[in-house]
Amino acid sequence: MAGWTKADYDANYRYHVERRMPGGGPPPADNRPGVVIRYHRLFMQPILVSMWAKLQPILNILATDDVCVVGAGFGWGVEAVISETGATVVGIDISDYIAAEQSSTEETELRAEVAAVGLDPDTGRGLEVMSFIYDAQPRSNVIVLQEDAKNNQSRQRIRSALGGSWPSVVVYENIVDDTWTDTDIINARNAGNGFGGSQRLIWIYKQTPSRSYQDLFDLLPSGSEVISTDGQVYI
Repeated sequence: MAGWTKADYDANYRYHVERRMPGGGPPPADNRPGVVIRYHRLFMQPILVSMWAKLQPILNILATDDVCVVGAGFGWGVEAVISETGATVVGIDISDYIAAEQSSTEETELRAEVAAVGLDPDTGRGLEVMSFIYDAQPRSNVIVLQEDAKNNQSRQRIRSALGGSWPSVVVYENIVDDTWTDTDIINARNAGNGFGGSQRLIWIYKQTPSRSYQDLFDLLPSGSEVISTDGQVYI
């Protein structure tokens, strides 16, 4: 299916680790670069937990809902939705990288980031950093299917993962950016609307200079909900 590659994720996420460690501060006086991580749990999960803590009181997804999160990545947002709502939730993502790495740990990538700044991941400061950033858990602890919901077979596999129920809520988890055309958005909306046509379609969105919240809302057919990532805009 392709989707985003590891290079795409690396280009879009960058988190300076040592500034946030206990006793953090700037890199040592030898002026070496600080350790950064990319699309990793330590960086992303708190962002998604905070986002869903703000959104849930507005969206009021019910514990009885069956939820499909589109563009779920490794499912850290799915974990946050489950925690906030108690609903049954599965994620979908078309990325080959996500599908291939779900059951692996982050160790190899994190060790590479530590080594990239000249530290040994097994001793001294390098080991301290590794102890802070690596939890030895699989990347995905929830269900994330490599599906696009564009045909009945794909939708049936999503339904099966939800225990035989069609989604009552479909959440597009901040996946629209300036690379998306109007046609891409409508195609994604139509795929989500293929689950019988009676579910809520919620677009979590961070507007760009090219497409405002209102622009996205006006593009979508009636019945779609658009909300900002911080919960300040709800259309």
